[in-house]
Amino acid sequence: MQQIPVVFLFLILFLVIPADNLNAQEKDPNSRGAFLRSLVVPGWGHYYAGKDHRARGQVHIAAEIAMVASYFGMSVRAANLEEKYITFTNLRAGIDLSDRNRAFRLAVGEFASLGEYNDFQLRSRNWHRLFDDIPRNRWEWKNSDDRRKYRELRSDSDRMRNQLPAIAGLMVVNRIVSGISALNRVRRGAEIPEVTLTPVNGHRGVVANLQWRF
Repeated sequence: MQQIPVVFLFLILFLVIPADNLNAQEKDPNSRGAFLRSLVVPGWGHYYAGKDHRARGQVHIAAEIAMVASYFGMSVRAANLEEKYITFTNLRAGIDLSDRNRAFRLAVGEFASLGEYNDFQLRSRNWHRLFDDIPRNRWEWKNSDDRRKYRELRSDSDRMRNQLPAIAGLMVVNRIVSGISALNRVRRGAEIPEVTLTPVNGHRGVVANLQWRF
C-alpha cells in the first residue's frame, strides 16, 4: 500500500490549525516574510499576514492539496499500469520489459516479433536500430489483440507520467501567486496583481484557472 506524502499531511494541518496560532509569533508582519512563507507552503503567507486573510490562504492551500493529490494519484496509477503491462507482456509475448528502454518497449508494441522488427529495419536500412537476436530480446505475440492491449496499457501509463511535469509546474505557479498575493495584502495598497488559482480534478489531469485582479 502506498504511503501518503508528508507534504500532503502538512498541508492539511493548515486547514485545521486556528489562524491565531499561526500568527502568534509575529505581531507586525512584513511583506518579505509573507512572500517567502508562501513560497514554502502556499497560503502560509496569508496566515502570517493576519486573520483577515485566512480565507485567501485557504484557497491556495486547497489548490496545493488538490495538485499534490493529483500528482500522487497519477504517479500511483502510472506505476500500476506499467506493472500490469510488463506482467502481461511476459505472459503473452514471452519477454521481460522491466529493465528495457522506451525504444524497445515501443518496438514490442509495433511488431509481432523480434524477427519481424529486424526485418523491417533491414529493409528500411536502419541498421543502427537493429536489436541483437538473442534470447533476451526475443518476443512473439500470440495474436494481434494481445499486442493491441499492450499498446493501450503502455500508452495510458505514458500519458499519466507525461502529465506529472505539468502538475509540478502548476504547484510552482501556485507558490509564486500565493507569495505575490500575501505580499500585496501585507503592504496594503501596493499595486501588485493578485491571481486566483483553482485546480479542477478532471479525468486526465488538473486544470488551472488564472484570474488577474488589479
